[in-house]
Amino acid sequence: MPSDRLDYALSSVVGMCFGAFISLIVDAALFEVGQSPYFAMLFGLCLIVIGGLIIWRVAPEPGERMTRWRFLVFVFSTLILSSGICCFLLNKDWLVGLSPAIKLPMYTILGTSLCFALTFSIVDLINQRNLCCNNAIYLGDVADFIVPPVASSSKQIYVVMISSIIMGGIFGLSFGLFDVEDDTKLHIRFDEDQAWNTFFGGIAGFFVGALPCLTGLIFQALQDSATHVRIAYEDDI
Repeated sequence: MPSDRLDYALSSVVGMCFGAFISLIVDAALFEVGQSPYFAMLFGLCLIVIGGLIIWRVAPEPGERMTRWRFLVFVFSTLILSSGICCFLLNKDWLVGLSPAIKLPMYTILGTSLCFALTFSIVDLINQRNLCCNNAIYLGDVADFIVPPVASSSKQIYVVMISSIIMGGIFGLSFGLFDVEDDTKLHIRFDEDQAWNTFFGGIAGFFVGALPCLTGLIFQALQDSATHVRIAYEDDI
C-alpha cells in the first residue's frame, strides 16, 4: 500500500538522521572528554544519571520476574555507570602515555556506552510521545502514566542493543585508530574521523529504521503464504 511504503521510507530516513546525529554527538563527546576536565566531569555526571535512570526504568516491579531483556539492559546500564566514573579519570596528558592496546578497548567501551545511552533515550522518548498521544485523556494512576514500559517490545530492545554495540564500538574504535586525542589544533584527524563516523552512522541508522518495516513485511508474507497453504489444504480435503 502507498501509505505503508511512505511510512517505511519515512522510518528509514528518520533512522538515518538519528544515526548521523548520534555519531556526531559520540565523536564530539569522546574528543572533549580527553581535552577538557570540566567537560569530562560534567559528562561523567550525565552518564551516571542516565545509567541510574535506565536501571530504575527496567527494574522489575514487586512480583515481576527479571526477564532476559531486562537483564541485558541492566548490564548495559551498569556499563554506562562505569563509563561515567571513567570520565573522571580521563586526562589528555595521561592518555598520551598509554599504548594503543589500552586506548582502543577503553574508547570502544566508552563509545558503546555513549551510543547505547543516546539510542535508548531517543527510543524511550519516542515511545513516551506515542504513549502521550494515544492517552491524551487519562484518568488512571499518574504513576502508571509517568512510568510506562520502557519499549514497545523486547524485539525493539534487542535492536537498540545490537545497533548500539556495533555503532558505538566502531565509533570508539575509529576514534582510537585515528589517534584523535593527540590531534593538532587544525583538528585534521578529528574531521576525518567525524566524516567517517557520520557516514557510517547514517547508513546504520537507515537500516535500523528500515529493519522493523522489513521484518513486518516478511512476517506478513509468511502469514499470507501460510493462509494460502491452509486454504489449499482444506480444499484438497
